Amino acid sequence: MVDSLLLEEMFLKHYQEWCLLSFSYTANLDDSKDVVQSIFIKLLQKEFDTPIWDLKKYINASIRNESLKKIKRDQRTFSLKNYSTEVPSYESELIRSEISKTLFKEIDALPEQNKKVFELCILEGIKYENAAEIMGITVNTVKYHLKKTFKILRLNLRDVYLWMF
Repeated sequence: MVDSLLLEEMFLKHYQEWCLLSFSYTANLDDSKDVVQSIFIKLLQKEFDTPIWDLKKYINASIRNESLKKIKRDQRTFSLKNYSTEVPSYESELIRSEISKTLFKEIDALPEQNKKVFELCILEGIKYENAAEIMGITVNTVKYHLKKTFKILRLNLRDVYLWMF
């Protein structure tokens, strides 16, 4: 355990400096204050096996690490919120189902080469070079087929696109 009087003295002396350090990562003043305070709470509660030789450097590194963790948690929470904002209803599921059916019907109606390139590069995520090797064509031909495919899909799905919004 770190000496609580020393921690209190350091906290009062360097609090603003450490909040600014955390703010440089989080860009949110409330979050930066929370990070600094949580570091000191952890230091007060934690038992150390080895002594900390430079407490200020240790706290600076802890603040940096905790700020980066906070950013990562917030990004994960933000992305989860974005996906879960809409409550699925029967109508929205029906519309989604119809859009999927139409999309797959249009993909099936593509010329064979375009369909194969689309499936490899877009649906399976294979790189252009690898798709060209698999199909025995050049990379430029793969790009041509994708360009042609997107043009066809854009044209045939323009009504569906309007329904999505």
